[in-house]
Amino acid sequence: MLRRLRSHGWARAALLCTAAASLAGCASTSPRTDDSTNTPALAAPVEFTVTDWTFADAVGSRIETPSYTIFTTDPNPVVERRLPAFLEDSLARYRSFAGAQLPTIQTQLTTYVMATRPQWAALVQREVSARNASVYLRIRRGGFAERGRAYFFDLGVQDTFATAAHEGWHQYTQATFRQPLPLWLEEGIAASMEGFRWNPQQPNRAVFLPWSNIERFDRLRDRVAATGPIPLRELLVSRPQDLIVSNQSGALDYYAHVWALAMFLQEAEGGRYRPGLAKLLEDAATGRLGVELASRFGRRAALSSVSRRLGPEAFLAYIDDDITRAEAAFEAFCRKVVAPGSKQRIAAGVSPL
Repeated sequence: MLRRLRSHGWARAALLCTAAASLAGCASTSPRTDDSTNTPALAAPVEFTVTDWTFADAVGSRIETPSYTIFTTDPNPVVERRLPAFLEDSLARYRSFAGAQLPTIQTQLTTYVMATRPQWAALVQREVSARNASVYLRIRRGGFAERGRAYFFDLGVQDTFATAAHEGWHQYTQATFRQPLPLWLEEGIAASMEGFRWNPQQPNRAVFLPWSNIERFDRLRDRVAATGPIPLRELLVSRPQDLIVSNQSGALDYYAHVWALAMFLQEAEGGRYRPGLAKLLEDAATGRLGVELASRFGRRAALSSVSRRLGPEAFLAYIDDDITRAEAAFEAFCRKVVAPGSKQRIAAGVSPL
């Protein structure tokens, strides 16, 4: 059975935008705040189709949007009603993050949203290599993206959509960037995509608020109070997959800190680091990251940095060539973020600074 729907009020309508049209600029625009009224502006509808899909014995849906193919067994009607526009709106954010000019996708992205973790685990074992699946199956909550495909399961409405935004960033960079970003930046930006609220004027559309991330904030605050922030130098050489395997608690600390780092790079010191951040993103997208690093540190160091996605080279080349100064600034930033009274602002999606 084929259903043609739109995400703006759940009205039935003809499918106006095809995948090919999306590549020509038919993708939706994320709802934005009108500064004069302090209310979110209305977003254009996103058209999509829904057909039946099954996985094992579970009956689900296949949802086609201009930019995504979504497979889901999740019985929650909110997923079918809101996820198409949520993903399209998220994609619009990805392309202009930090003021960068980033590429359009050339093919539809595939997203799986399973009703339960056992269904998700069965899907991972079917779709992913045994070596990688053994790591991914250690994830207790959340999901992952590999080769432009996202895999996650129902975590409740808010967390499911936050995961969709996080993994969607990974899908996007995997599908469009010619060279990968350093892990500290890749994961930090993905974490910064998680914050959102539903638009009261358009209940099926999201207003994205990067600071609105209580989970990351609470973890950052607890770590800062206990032992102080993770040093910047340590973040630049850490891999989340290693932490997931060895220490779930360490992985949560890592994500809280790279979330803070992504916000630091956009807002600290009046936006001092933002132009360098945008240039780093654009160079990775176009394949010039390795060239720039080679000109600064030599070919061998550049190859190692790009292939391993670890190390301080990209930070030194694009963000700040004085790592000691930057580390002190980042520590001060983290302490300001979690200062007493900040949580109320975080809950409202407002900068605690």
